[in-house]
Order: sequence, then C-alpha cells, then structure tokens
Amino acid sequence: MNLPKGSGLPAPARPGGRARVAQAQVGRQAGRPGSLSKEHSLEAQDPRGNRLALEIDGELSAQLSLKARTRGQTVGGLVTDLIARGLQQDGLRSQAEAALASLTPREQEVAWLTARGHTNPQIAEALIISPETVKTHVAHVLEKFGVRSKAELRVRLLDLGVRWWESGR
Repeated sequence: MNLPKGSGLPAPARPGGRARVAQAQVGRQAGRPGSLSKEHSLEAQDPRGNRLALEIDGELSAQLSLKARTRGQTVGGLVTDLIARGLQQDGLRSQAEAALASLTPREQEVAWLTARGHTNPQIAEALIISPETVKTHVAHVLEKFGVRSKAELRVRLLDLGVRWWESGR
C-alpha cells in the first residue's frame, strides 16, 4: 500500500501516474535510502549503461505494462527504449538550439525566408544579394543544423518551437 507521508491512508491515484528514478544500487534494498518497493519498481538501463530503478504507480504502471506486452517487451526493456529516445531527442534539441544561436544575422534572415518556403532566387531578390550568395548561406545554415534539405531545416526549427517565419517578423 502506498501511504502518503506516513498518514496511514492510501495515496490517491494520480492521472497519468508518476515515475521516480533512483540509482539501481540503492533501489529494491529495504532499509537503504532511496529504496523502492518491489511491487512498484523495475530496473532499466539507460543508453550510457547506467542501471536505473524506477518506481511507478497509478495509471502510468498500467500503460507501461500494456505497451510492453503489445511490443513483446518487458516493462524494463520498454522503459530503457523510452529513456534512450528521450535522451536522443534532448540531444537533437540541444544541437539545434546551439545551431540557431550560431547563425549570423544574415544566415538568420536566409533561414527565416527558407523556412517560409521561399526559393533561392526569391531570397536573393528580397535581401538584394546574388543567388550564389544565398546558396552559400543556405549551405551554411543546413550544415550548422546538420540537415540535408530545406524541409529538414523547417522540421528542426518547428521542433525547437521556432515559428518566427509565421509572424512576418
């Protein structure tokens, strides 16, 4: 039974549940700080090889169990995959944020117009520069974001929540 703050009353189920992460070395061993109850805990491993112990309750536990069964995985394996995906997305976001910060003012203008769907000749006309210069700026922007196309650039900017091209700036 999960007792809130030792009150003797069962803890109410929370919508969405919760997950608490602790080092596996402390998890599951009664009497040690950070230990987790066996009925609500599982072990997982993050992509860096760190072992984790997770305490899961409420709706989240049921959702993870169902998803794991559907995929033919253990709950620990599913959580390991989810952690890996989250770290990867976080890493991509960090890279994109760094790329955005590294753009020169002219590259920002080119990225803005590119993201709005303008062609290189249209960008050249709008910025009063040669199409060849636009091509160079676009190449630099794509390289900084680690993408190969203007469509990928737009997706990366959307992932960052950057929508300045929609506002007309």
